[in-house]
Amino acid sequence: MPDAALLGEILKSAGAGTALIVIMILTGILSTKRFTDRLEADASYWKAAAKAEREVSAAKDDAVAAATKRADAAVEVAALTKELLEDLRRRTDEAKAKNG
Repeated sequence: MPDAALLGEILKSAGAGTALIVIMILTGILSTKRFTDRLEADASYWKAAAKAEREVSAAKDDAVAAATKRADAAVEVAALTKELLEDLRRRTDEAKAKNG
């Protein structure tokens, strides 16, 4: 916040309207286009960053879901393979017993 002496000098040296605008800018009530543009650019940057983060998070969730499906399929294949091998062993043992 500018000091009172500076604000007083601005009021004396400029017209009332100009002084009022300058004081409002100095006190932060008004902002310049440059400042507003900088704020908008900053907001756009963070909005894009948040969108990218959501996309990365969604891709990660998709990858985890796909990995889970592959793991479930692998477990299912392993169980089926076990059943087939047990059946093969049973048949082999039966054949040996018949020929044995």
